[in-house]
Amino acid sequence: MNWGKVVGILFALLYIFLSFNALQTDFYSGFQQIKSFIGLQDNLRFSVVSSNSSTIILKVENPLNVSIIVYNITGDYVYLEKSYVIPPQGSENLVLKVTNYNALINKINKNEETITISLRILNTTINEVETL
Repeated sequence: MNWGKVVGILFALLYIFLSFNALQTDFYSGFQQIKSFIGLQDNLRFSVVSSNSSTIILKVENPLNVSIIVYNITGDYVYLEKSYVIPPQGSENLVLKVTNYNALINKINKNEETITISLRILNTTINEVETL
């Protein structure tokens, strides 16, 4: 019996087992992160501070223990000029630019204005589409 081959096969099997276990652990961690981010919309709070014909100021409150980067908010008649970093358990006022105030109000009244919010938490980018 060649003990070198036996030891090599045992190490190969051990390596495969440990690799599969690590892959399973990484998959479970990723699944848990996605599951916790699904409820983010309910936790992240948006409120209108003020508005006029050219801007809307939104206050965003971050209840999480990590920073959130709001990359973009776009709609048919609104857009975010720059990205904002919201600190852990903090808040920030975001300035949305309005391109056509009357058309925006008409679409909001008809529940037809959709906006897309792009944000990043840790290394995950989330895009959410909402109807106003």
